Amino acid sequence: MTDLFIPILKMSITASYAALAVMLVRVFLKKAPRVFSYALWLVVLFRLICPFSLESSLSLIPSKPASIPQEIVYSQTPAINSGMEIINNASPVNPAASADPMIIVMDITAIIWLVGIAVLLCYGAVSYFRLKHRLSVATFVKDNIFETDRIQTPFVLGLIKPRIYIPTGITGDGLDYILKHEQTHIKRYDYLIKPVAYLALTLHWFNPLIWFCYFLMSKDMEMSCDESVMRDTDEDVRGSYSTALLTLSAKQSGLIIPLAFGESNVKSRIKNILNYKKPAFWVIIVAVVVVALALIGLVTNPKDKVKILTPAEQFLKYKTEYVGDASKVSNIIRLLNFPDKVNYDYLELHTESAPYAVTVNLKTDTETREYYAELPHQAAFEKNAIIMFSLIGNVDSVDFKLTDDRNDYLMQYTRDWANDHMGGDVRQFAQSQEEFAKFLGMLDYSSSDVGGADNRISAVVEKKLEIIVSSPKGSSNPQDYMDAHQDEYGDILKEGEEALYYMLAQFEKGGNDDLRGQIMMRLCKQILGNRNNVTDETLSPQEWFSSLSIRQETKLPDFVYAGSNHIEKLVYDTEVMQHSDPRHGFTIAAPKIFGSYKEGNKLKVFVTTYSATYRLYDKALSEETGGIIPAAITYRKSDEGSYVLEEYKQAQDGSLFEKSIRQYCTMPVSGKNIPGLADKILNHYGNYNDIITLQRENLIQHLKANNQEGVSLHSHSGEVIKLT
Repeated sequence: MTDLFIPILKMSITASYAALAVMLVRVFLKKAPRVFSYALWLVVLFRLICPFSLESSLSLIPSKPASIPQEIVYSQTPAINSGMEIINNASPVNPAASADPMIIVMDITAIIWLVGIAVLLCYGAVSYFRLKHRLSVATFVKDNIFETDRIQTPFVLGLIKPRIYIPTGITGDGLDYILKHEQTHIKRYDYLIKPVAYLALTLHWFNPLIWFCYFLMSKDMEMSCDESVMRDTDEDVRGSYSTALLTLSAKQSGLIIPLAFGESNVKSRIKNILNYKKPAFWVIIVAVVVVALALIGLVTNPKDKVKILTPAEQFLKYKTEYVGDASKVSNIIRLLNFPDKVNYDYLELHTESAPYAVTVNLKTDTETREYYAELPHQAAFEKNAIIMFSLIGNVDSVDFKLTDDRNDYLMQYTRDWANDHMGGDVRQFAQSQEEFAKFLGMLDYSSSDVGGADNRISAVVEKKLEIIVSSPKGSSNPQDYMDAHQDEYGDILKEGEEALYYMLAQFEKGGNDDLRGQIMMRLCKQILGNRNNVTDETLSPQEWFSSLSIRQETKLPDFVYAGSNHIEKLVYDTEVMQHSDPRHGFTIAAPKIFGSYKEGNKLKVFVTTYSATYRLYDKALSEETGGIIPAAITYRKSDEGSYVLEEYKQAQDGSLFEKSIRQYCTMPVSGKNIPGLADKILNHYGNYNDIITLQRENLIQHLKANNQEGVSLHSHSGEVIKLT
């Protein structure tokens, strides 16, 4: 329910901005026909019911007006996940700490919201059917006009074939004016607009501003119909028309009947009629321009300019109180600066018992371990450790483990050491961007040290770009230059997000429509992937950058099996855990079980699983990683009677593939060979369309379960496949 309420709340906030703007514009349209004011309310209605919008530099909506952090509603149970390797059997510091009270508050709020919707819908339905019952004895007059003595005011009722109902006893000019008024409602499809507006009101009933908008929209709707009647009549009918309205202004119920048009706001309408004058031509022109600009400005969202974050902003994005938050910890490490030829590989999170530690595994191509022990290089690791202690709330130990595949070297740092080194608790420096920027300065950790548009990245990118554009000089096709220097082009791609933000910063400076700009644009597009919202391939590099609004990622959890089969549940949970990689998005698993064998207190299951990770940007989905691998999973029955993962053994690659499968196709305790099982697994591996189909079904099911409609999969070949 909360998943439904949060998008509605965001839309309500955006619609409130639009509503306030419409109210302001209405003040300037006092002398213009009311039809212009009425037209403006369609913008608010659009904002209330449509979660998507176009982008425009003319937008009057504040940038990101409805930004509600998902952390308000979602607080995942802490999980140990390194982004590269899963550290099994590790438990969070305090599992109860993950139960955010805000979740309970939001759940209760969502329930109240749904109750409010139910009340309003029931009220509207009851009012409608009571009115229909009263009209069952109405007498047909002509066309779609009916007469009855059971109503006091005329109105239109009906969605498909709207009818005009009038009280008995109306004759002469008064009847003519009233019928023209009601016929104008039908001609303008007001009988459809008002029910939709009421449904929008029921969705956003918690917003008092929307109630006021509904009142003003109804008022503008009626007054614009009055003006239409007077405008289409040659003589001055203000007196007789207002008299007819006054006659019909018998007691109003004040009830909202969303599917009918009662003649409400009689006093305001009569005043408007008596003051009505046919507007001058220039007033119409000005009103058209004002309304057109308001429509464009309020229907569209502002274009998000690509923001180049400062080092402090980049780091603070991933600040976390929990060392087990693998996604944020991994991102912090990626922003750190390591000495030349030292590359981050993966991390290990140790949180089973204090001290809660992080081990950062690094690789280097240096030949001797003495390289690591040199003071200048150790100073870089000291800075990195201090930054990690300031940003990760409960980490007590940070270890940097370096290897060149022959030798290992370990540098260990503790929180006490970091606090002594900086003269106090280093966490105090991460309270604000300003304080953290000063903190980086104290460490002499300038922007050239951080993984944004830094000196190291600028040197790498500029050097490679210089080589790429150097030849072949005779060609005007950028692709020829990229083909001639694939290694250099690939080296820039390897720098990933760091290279991307450096090149975007270059575009922000302007003047990059040359060959260098063409190469950078292609590199940016390749790194962005589905995050690139620009589809026009004819744009110049600077035009492309001006149109760029990087799609924001929609974070989804990993797939959860919803069936009742106990063994399938075990297998799904294990496969998702083994292949989960937050760096590459959410994980979907599709296992085929070939057999499960119990022996003693152990259970062994044999599967072939298609697992893949996906990223979702707006409604564009891309597969980041994927593979189909046979495996043998052994579980041990605990004292509580549940099965706990004991061993996960995958088939080996290459020439060992078949041999490794035959070796693990054995009983869980005795180790006896299971006849025919290996052949069954190997034969299936030659045609695994069934798990490809299952994986796609699980993906679609997962998207729908997370309220993701209209999602399309963008394959690496460029094919777009609609999923939901």
